[in-house]
Amino acid sequence: MPVADLAVIIRFKDSAATLPEVLAALRAQTVQPAQIVGVDSGSGDGSDVLIREAGGAVARWDGPYHHARCLNFGIAQCTAKWVLILSSHTVLRAPDTIAAMIAAMELSGTACVSGKWTAKDDWSDAITWPELQRTGLRFCSIYSNSFGMIRRELWEQRMFDETLVTMEDYAWALEQVRAGHTCRRLSFPFSYQRSAHNRDYTFAAVTFHLARQYGLRVGWLGWKGTIAALISGFFRRGRVSQKTHLGRLRASFSTSCPAVER
Repeated sequence: MPVADLAVIIRFKDSAATLPEVLAALRAQTVQPAQIVGVDSGSGDGSDVLIREAGGAVARWDGPYHHARCLNFGIAQCTAKWVLILSSHTVLRAPDTIAAMIAAMELSGTACVSGKWTAKDDWSDAITWPELQRTGLRFCSIYSNSFGMIRRELWEQRMFDETLVTMEDYAWALEQVRAGHTCRRLSFPFSYQRSAHNRDYTFAAVTFHLARQYGLRVGWLGWKGTIAALISGFFRRGRVSQKTHLGRLRASFSTSCPAVER
């Protein structure tokens, strides 16, 4: 039985190779959405047909693809209390994932909930503003629009920041937490069927930008520590790649955020 309070947004472009598994996993969930909206940013491979066959509606985005703008456009088509934002490359492996997310959203003060990219990243599972003030920001987001659920009424008060080319999810979650809400995180199995080009510098630059904006420090090795890690990395294989260290070091010296449109 579909849950009237739940809608799902899937952004896609030429995703016919990954959407079948994504949609099959969605159909296998113990809790089903009342509404599925696919935001098509220019597909020509029949991806839109797959969304419609799954019972969804397709909203055509005619402008250049942009994370925040496409999301805001899609969420505006929904009326549900909760909106699950799902990448066209993300497969929810456990059938009770959405049920667990809704249970988290029902907890008092919750603004959003998402999965974790890694099993351990030093964040708690219920992030509040005092925690961020204590720990500072990190290069891994506290919330992800690849597999995240938001409270729509809070989105109505503040949409995803369309001046950011990327990491609009991190920025939105930070604003909600600063306002006194809680960002919750869950561990659940998933697969992400996409490989992207290296964006270490961009992600690091946005993190430094957000830290300055919210008056928070960045929890990282620092200049000296990063340079030391770069040097040691030439002699042994470290946990963090050389490109990652270089991207973070370069971003730390930047006075502006290259991912912010001017």
